[in-house]
Amino acid sequence: MKLDHLGLVVEDIQKYFDEFFSPVLGIKEMSTIYTDHNQLSKIAFVKTGNDCRIELIEPLNESSPVSQVLKRKKGSLHHMCFTAGDFEQDIKRLLDNKCLMISGPKPAAAFGNRRVVFFFTPTYEVIEIVESAEDE
Repeated sequence: MKLDHLGLVVEDIQKYFDEFFSPVLGIKEMSTIYTDHNQLSKIAFVKTGNDCRIELIEPLNESSPVSQVLKRKKGSLHHMCFTAGDFEQDIKRLLDNKCLMISGPKPAAAFGNRRVVFFFTPTYEVIEIVESAEDE
């Protein structure tokens, strides 16, 4: 698996980009803002100068899984995402190593409907695995 992106939960994607990423970090471009009804979130990506992708995640409503993060604090690193080498085998490896599947596998709008799955690790991190284009 290889690192695909880090996910940050924010109250408002456009406002966060306009008030933080652009003026403070000098990041001038953001992807389309996707609405993902499967994840109950809006999602956009920015790329840093060294090509690291950061996903901005805005809850669609109170029932969004990430809305609870914003209730605890303003924003937060939410997850680390890895592109699968072998989607089914990577899921099995995480399960075999006591990771708890918390969502998925299900299609994700921001990834061209490739499947994603989320895990909670024994050390309390959230990991997302995205199906590689070759796995489709």
